[in-house]
Amino acid sequence: MTDDNFDELVLQDNSPWFIEFYAPWCGHCQRLAPEWAALATSLKGEVKVAKIDATESKQLGARFGVQGYPTIKFFSSGPKDDSSVVDYDGPRSESGMADWLRERTASSAHF
Repeated sequence: MTDDNFDELVLQDNSPWFIEFYAPWCGHCQRLAPEWAALATSLKGEVKVAKIDATESKQLGARFGVQGYPTIKFFSSGPKDDSSVVDYDGPRSESGMADWLRERTASSAHF
């Protein structure tokens, strides 16, 4: 995912998205990588999980206020715009992130 295709992939899609903004050299990002991969597998079909290299996609990093790495953002299902993003500041384990996302997506399913 890049500056060029983000709007088409995320904002124009009705699915929920969980996105990590990372830097390849970031130690915290490298430690998160296996948990992130496990999360993508465990939530397949429920939430779309993606990564954006914010050192390459600088416009997206600036657009969403990324000031450190990793920064994780959630975009709920349905219509989206820049103001509908939710910052994620919870556990960095697969199970912690999955629980948080399932809570969020279950509560948004009522709308």
